[in-house]
Amino acid sequence: MLAAVTEVAPPNGADGGPPAGATGGKGRPTPKRRDAQKRRRTPAPTNRKEAAKLRRERVREQRAEQRKALLTGDERHLPARDAGPAKRLARDVVDSRFSIGQIFFVLIIVVFVVSLVIPHQYKSVLAAVNLLSFAAVIIVFLDAVRVGRKAKRMVATAYDERSAVGITVYAAIRSMQPRRLRRPPPKVKRGEGLDKR
Repeated sequence: MLAAVTEVAPPNGADGGPPAGATGGKGRPTPKRRDAQKRRRTPAPTNRKEAAKLRRERVREQRAEQRKALLTGDERHLPARDAGPAKRLARDVVDSRFSIGQIFFVLIIVVFVVSLVIPHQYKSVLAAVNLLSFAAVIIVFLDAVRVGRKAKRMVATAYDERSAVGITVYAAIRSMQPRRLRRPPPKVKRGEGLDKR
């Protein structure tokens, strides 16, 4: 009498697959092949000198990635100064509006050129130009503080008060930079409303 042959399923994970009941991914992004191969090829340091050299190389690579991220806006490798959703929201608040600080350097150059062109005997005109430049500095400063406070309020509303620490200065400094020179580059268009976020 022949015994019935039954196929027995291998235990969970025995065939190389995930255990039964496992759902979702592994909780981290899959590294690029070249990065994984590079890590496998890097030998473990055998003394303090090699360890220090390896540490310097890693710091150099990290800085290179951060510089590239500042140019491209890749938020995975941004430096700590610009990283995080709170800083991203603050940048969007600044970039969504026109600020006087964007043209501040242009105003300074114009004032400088005018002061060189006007003859020195027109002291009243030179005094008026200097007064206007001083008023422009004050207006730019007040506008930057206003933008910074607005960004801080929005960050505190969207996240919490702890995330809003330092946002006023961060946003104010960004608002005084020309839009094309801002790093990371703007992700929102000027005039795009953020109140719904």
